[in-house]
Amino acid sequence: MTDPDRADPWEAGRRRELLVQIWYPADGSRAAPAAPWMPLGGQEAQRSYLTELGVPEGSWSLGPSHSHRDEPAGVGRFPVLLNSPGMGDTTGWSTAQAEDLASHGYIVVAMNHMHEAFAVHFPDGRVQRTVVPLDSPQEVLRDLLLPTRVADTEFVLDELTANAAGHPLPEHLVESMDLSRVGMFGHSLGGSTTTQALHDDPRIRAGVNLDGPVLGSVADDGTDRPLLMLASESSPWFGKPGWEPYWRRNTGLKLPLRLPGTQHMSFCDQQAILSQLATAGLLSTDTKTKAVGSIDADRSIELQRTYLRVYFDVVFGRLDADVSDALERFAQPATVPYQQPE
Repeated sequence: MTDPDRADPWEAGRRRELLVQIWYPADGSRAAPAAPWMPLGGQEAQRSYLTELGVPEGSWSLGPSHSHRDEPAGVGRFPVLLNSPGMGDTTGWSTAQAEDLASHGYIVVAMNHMHEAFAVHFPDGRVQRTVVPLDSPQEVLRDLLLPTRVADTEFVLDELTANAAGHPLPEHLVESMDLSRVGMFGHSLGGSTTTQALHDDPRIRAGVNLDGPVLGSVADDGTDRPLLMLASESSPWFGKPGWEPYWRRNTGLKLPLRLPGTQHMSFCDQQAILSQLATAGLLSTDTKTKAVGSIDADRSIELQRTYLRVYFDVVFGRLDADVSDALERFAQPATVPYQQPE
């Protein structure tokens, strides 16, 4: 997708370009090939990350995903969930969450935020790599990255609404998108993007922030729409000084929860990958625990999937229940609610 009305803040003289990845319910009528777990850029990011953690190069490989390429979409109208990855991450790093949502009747549209994503491989062979240091100061995140990401989100939603038929999408996918039911979720800076986009764009009806800080004008204004905050045990901002005034300003349905035993990288596919590498003896238990916590990996992934699915099911009227009761019933009392001071 190319935004004709917006310059790319990272590359002078170019319009803002985006590449998205879509998971959706398929009709199963074709023996389509299995898709890789991550696109090429995500695989590059994975190699770089594991090398930093000390995993020997060539000692591991990624298996295929549970998805299949270019199957015709299933019959029906499905809610659309936008997904924003963490800073430097690419769309394939939340495959476990996206596949589960798609298998339960959601269309997940994940965005690569160009020049910030580690690497993005375009169909024509071009490769765009990150130019944004991961240790960028908070004001860069707040004043440049966040507005760019929110504008990306709004543009993608515009394209899905007005111009999806002009893109080479799988059969029946365009008509299966129910754009009257749009939600959003994201990890880390993707969670920050979700919270700000929920504030800015009324088309987004509900959001889930997975361990991301609250940045931008939403920190001052709050939001009037449903927001689930799912934080790690080590979150440096959740429930800390300055949190309460922001949380009080949210006037919509709001659920602040912390998942014990998790760390920041628990809320993406690293929960599965690092745990397997540690079991295989390729990553120290201490390094694994610092990144994804002490929680059992299968349990963590199951809980995240359940919280996302049940939350959006209730918000979009697919499950007739109180959202707090439903989360406790389906996911069990595995999280610790944040208790706001009087």
